Order: sequence, then structure tokens, then C-alpha cells
Amino acid sequence: MKKRPNDPVALVDFLLHEAIAMRASDIHLEPEEKKLRIRYRIDGVLLEQDPVANEIAQQLCSRIKVLAQIDLSEKRLPQDGKFSLTSQDQVDLRVSTFPGLHGQKIVLRILDHAHNILSLEQLGMACQIADQFTKLLQKANGFFLVSGPTGSGKTTTLYSTLSYLHSPEKNIITLEDPVEYNVQGVTQGQVNPAIGFTFAQGLRSLLRQDPDIVMVGEIRDKETAQIAIEAALTGHIVLSTVHTNDAPSVIMRLMDMGIPSFLLNAAISGVMAQRLVRKLCTNCKIERNLTEEERQILKNKSIIKLFDATGCDECLQTGYKGRTGIFELLVPTTSLRAQIIAHPDFDHIKKQASKDGMISLFDDGMQKVQDGAISLEELLRVAA
Repeated sequence: MKKRPNDPVALVDFLLHEAIAMRASDIHLEPEEKKLRIRYRIDGVLLEQDPVANEIAQQLCSRIKVLAQIDLSEKRLPQDGKFSLTSQDQVDLRVSTFPGLHGQKIVLRILDHAHNILSLEQLGMACQIADQFTKLLQKANGFFLVSGPTGSGKTTTLYSTLSYLHSPEKNIITLEDPVEYNVQGVTQGQVNPAIGFTFAQGLRSLLRQDPDIVMVGEIRDKETAQIAIEAALTGHIVLSTVHTNDAPSVIMRLMDMGIPSFLLNAAISGVMAQRLVRKLCTNCKIERNLTEEERQILKNKSIIKLFDATGCDECLQTGYKGRTGIFELLVPTTSLRAQIIAHPDFDHIKKQASKDGMISLFDDGMQKVQDGAISLEELLRVAA
């Protein structure tokens, strides 16, 4: 392993290249009383790195602020900036500062274009879900939503969907907050609430641009939801995201916003809920028998063996390398639409969706556990 340089300019360069080589998505620089704490988020989990001495910590943080074109003199308010790093591929870095007790915490989000626009096959969808999903995308119009907490891969799924749908015959326009990756052949816009350019206002303007397919970064309020639904009902494919725990909850969230159930039935073509789970390192994973406690958890599952993470140099001693998605796809059927009108509550909608063949997040994850792709511990951490 290369020795860290002491020069602040060289040290910043070293940390950036080290984090990228380790497949980190974020770099956290956290000032403490006697040192600058450094952590990399790798496969969704923060991993501690060697700290930096206080003597050069301030110079290191100043160097990052200069690169990101952030005001060096402002230390009392949070600030945002960005810059690019050109190595083998271009990597963009989004920088956020936050004033803390011992100085400004800096988080750098690494946006690696070469590894973040995946094909639908690379997302990790089971064949049944992938087939249903691609059939939904063949429709001429409809409102399709992707759901999950922050960091569950929703934006990646939407970008992959746009890449799949892209063709010279289609006009695709997005409205994002912010634009994270450039998708070839797609017009990408970015909201700016400070000047009144909100999702709702942007979506209204966007619809006058003769689009075939529209992607809205997030449905945050009733106004945006209504415009998106109107667009779906007038011959457009509309893609967006909502923050909920599972697919049936998306229906309830839109109802809570004040969208009538008959409009939801008319517009929604499908809802995908997802999570990201760490994949077991293929170099060091080991097979073992179930414990009694695990048999109780999996009492209705026909699983005899499990795989565990151990740790090796290839996976940085974590036992995990890379991530994959687990998915839950709700496709509205005639029966489900009837339930949305007659019994607009979560339990009835979820029960009907399951009866119609919806595979739950947990069951999709259990298939990956059975295949040895992920550990039971990881599935329970993410989707229990």
C-alpha cells in the first residue's frame, strides 16, 4: 500500500484516487478535537480509514473547498460545490460542507460515470420481475414509480430505465434534483427552488416540449403528483420516485397527498420498491448449516445451507464485494384496482397484490440467499 503524502495538495489527490480504487461512493472528512477522521462509504457501509493529523487537516479541507469553488472565508454556513477528476474515466465529485463543533465536516459524493449507468440486467432483478418490468415499459403511456429509502438505488434504476427506453424516435426529458449522471440522448433539467423553478413548475414547462417520456426526480407534493398523472393520462410515459418502505405503501402515500383513487387506477402502470444489499465476496464466502434461531426465522422456507461472509484482501476484509438490488414489483390488476376503490387501506391492497403474484422484497432477497449471492444477515439488516 502506498504511503500517504504529507503535502495537502498531494494528500487530497491521494485520498480521492484511493477512495475511487476502493469503490467508495462517499468520502467523509470529520474534524475531531485531535485529528481529522476519515471514512469511506463502500457498498453502503462506512469504513474507517487512518486519520489525518490536525496540523494539515485545515489545509486539506481548504484545498477541497478551492477545488469545489466554495468560499474559503465562510465557515459558519453549510455550502455546496462540485469539481471533476480525470483519471482513466471522468469522475465528478459533489462536495457538501457542514459546520461542526471542531470545524467543517466535508462529504464528497463520488459520481463515477463509468460504473453507475447499468443495464436492466445488471440491476439484479429476478427473471420474473425483469420480464414484467420490461413489458410495462412497452406501454405507450402510464405512470411508473420507484420506491425506497434514500440510498436504495432508485435513481440508478431510473437511469437504467431511460437508457433502455432511449431511441432516436423518442423525445426523453428529465427534471432532477440534482442531475447526477449524463444519459446520452436525453435532455436533462435541474430544479432550482431558490428562483421558483420547482418540480411542479418545471413539469408544466417540460410538457410543452413535446416529450414522449418524462422522468421527474421525486414526487414530493400533490401538485407535482397531479401534473404527472395528467401527463400519464394524456399519452406520456412518466417515471418518478417516492420515499416509502414498500410498493403498496406508494398507493397510500399518493392517496394521503389527496390524489383520488379513480385517478390512481387510471394512471398507474406499475410500482417498484427496492433495496440495495451487499453481495458476498466470491473469493472468501463459506457454506454452513443453519442455526436453530435461523430455522425459526425461516420456518416456511426450504433452505438447508447458508453462506457467510469471512473477509479477505480482495473484499477489504469485509466479506462483501459489490451490491445488488432486491425488488418488489406491483402491477395493478383488475382485482387490485377494485380494492383501491372499495378498501383503500394498506392491508387490503397488500393482501390483494400478494394474491395477484407480487413477490415481496424479503422473498426476492431470500432467493438470492438461497443462491448464495447474499448472506441472511445482510438481508435481515436491509429488509427485515
